Amino acid sequence: MHHLRPTAIAGLLLALVPAAMTLSSCGFDYPTDRVNTIAAGENNRDHSVDALGIRVLATATGKGRLIGALSNNLKDDAALDAVTAPDGEATATFEPVQVPARESVNLAADVVIPLTGSFTAGDVITLELAFSTGEVASLNVPVVKPCFQYTQIPAEAADAAADEEHAGEAHAEETGDARFNCADDAPEPEGEH
Repeated sequence: MHHLRPTAIAGLLLALVPAAMTLSSCGFDYPTDRVNTIAAGENNRDHSVDALGIRVLATATGKGRLIGALSNNLKDDAALDAVTAPDGEATATFEPVQVPARESVNLAADVVIPLTGSFTAGDVITLELAFSTGEVASLNVPVVKPCFQYTQIPAEAADAAADEEHAGEAHAEETGDARFNCADDAPEPEGEH
């Protein structure tokens, strides 16, 4: 019967211990198990109602609408009661938006939440979404212009509400505001240089 020398045993242990440590970490925290929402808007999953892809679709300086989605994780209905900006950059007046239990609401298609204030395309503003659950989600929301993928989102209701507040002010088209001009073609991804 052959006996292994102590150096051979030590060498074998030095090879097996790192391999065992590496393999023991397999199966935990796979990247595919983590939430990875790639979106143009801001996400907040810290509360009972998730705020997903939240953006302000600006139709002119100082007016627009909130878009994105709200997803209720509760067994009971919830509602979005208020949207405020702590620094006063935006205000919203709307009826509470009901989010049924275990369902979601698409703010771009199902509900219009008009916003007015001192924002324009390209800005990032802080908004607080207050829910009937007593929770408040704070988000840094990008302000986008109605170009490319946003051209299909109706803005008329937001425009009508904002027009009442901004009666007499110039519109982007009248002032020639370049921030709201859209290119003829969507931008191409960068390729090899």
